[in-house]
Amino acid sequence: MARPTKKLAKIEKAAMQLISRYGLAQVTIKAIARAADCAEGALYRHYPSKDQMAWTLFSREMTAFAQRLDSVFQSSGSFPSRAKEAVSVFYHFFDEDEDAFRFILLAQHDFPQATPIDPASNPIDLVIRFVQEGMEAGQFRRQDASVAAAMVLGLVLQPATMRVYGRIEGPLTDRIETIARACLNVLCD
Repeated sequence: MARPTKKLAKIEKAAMQLISRYGLAQVTIKAIARAADCAEGALYRHYPSKDQMAWTLFSREMTAFAQRLDSVFQSSGSFPSRAKEAVSVFYHFFDEDEDAFRFILLAQHDFPQATPIDPASNPIDLVIRFVQEGMEAGQFRRQDASVAAAMVLGLVLQPATMRVYGRIEGPLTDRIETIARACLNVLCD
């Protein structure tokens, strides 16, 4: 019974890795099957199409990451300390599973007829809400929350992109302090 589960995990990992590196349109079922060392039919036993597989994986991984991030945002502590912990969540995720990180946060997807992501499962929406709550609590300076969230996400995600392209070496977790400080410069007086 464990064999089908292991095969499915191998298929899903191969799909995320290939799509994150080459984009959905460039990846074929044949390529995924080859990378997963299985027959194309094995993919179709689990998913009706490549697009459905990609959307299912994206939704699942995005939701799981959003839950991790939201648990930090909803925890106790000052807004600045939670912002720093959120940077830690992003960078631990990158260092632990770069393919999944790239798949949900760096790769540009072109999902046909994709259902919008629930704001509760969308890290962008979570960051905007967190920034708004920090401003309402008086711990972040008043500004356009969407612009502030965009700047913070840029500060967090661009080093990951640079790491992917070999412009930054070593684990991103080594840069949590630096990036968190830059994010707080955007958010705090």
